[in-house]
Amino acid sequence: TGNSNPVANANTVCQRCLGKGHFTFDCKFTRPYVSRPSRTELLEKPSLLAKLRKDGQPSIELPEEFKTKAGTANKILEDKERKRENEKGKPPKKRARKYV
Repeated sequence: TGNSNPVANANTVCQRCLGKGHFTFDCKFTRPYVSRPSRTELLEKPSLLAKLRKDGQPSIELPEEFKTKAGTANKILEDKERKRENEKGKPPKKRARKYV
C-alpha cells in the first residue's frame, strides 16, 4: 500500500525556506531573499555570469543582436521601410483579370 503521510527525514530540504527536516507544506518560516541577476542582466553583462561559474568563463556566447540596443525588430522594420522606398518609384503591378 502507498504511504499517504510521508515523513520528512534530516536530509529533506524545504523548497520555501531552504531549511532541512521538513516539507514545503509543513513550513512555518518565510522564504529568504536570495539576490540573483536577471537573464537580461546576464546577457548584457557577461561578467556577472562569469562570477556565477566556477571557472570564471561564461557558458554562452553573446549573440550580436544583444550587443547593441537596436534589436531584431528594428532590423526587420528597417528592411521593410527600404523595400517600400524602392517600390515607390515603380509602377504598380497589373493583376490578371479572371472572367467567370
